[in-house]
Amino acid sequence: MNKKQKNRKIVSQNIRNRMVNRRYSSTIKTLSKLFLKQIKDILLKPKNEETIPKVNETLGIKNKLYSIIDKAVKKGVIHKNNGSRKKSKINKASIKIQY
Repeated sequence: MNKKQKNRKIVSQNIRNRMVNRRYSSTIKTLSKLFLKQIKDILLKPKNEETIPKVNETLGIKNKLYSIIDKAVKKGVIHKNNGSRKKSKINKASIKIQY
């Protein structure tokens, strides 16, 4: 493989890897915003039977978010301290809705 072909390959790999990294980052941001919005909605409404499904759905989002953050840390998209900080913020918010 000559130098020109090697450089093309490196550029195409960088583009592919950037898209994968961006997908993780974007998903983390989107789910975080959705999770915090649902927490806010739950806290504004009085606690009754109608909010229980919403709480369960929110906790499901929390589990997905934890999983994606862990995968992003494992793949090196975000630093492990940054991942821990994000998970801590999510956990603090989720403690407020558990009765």
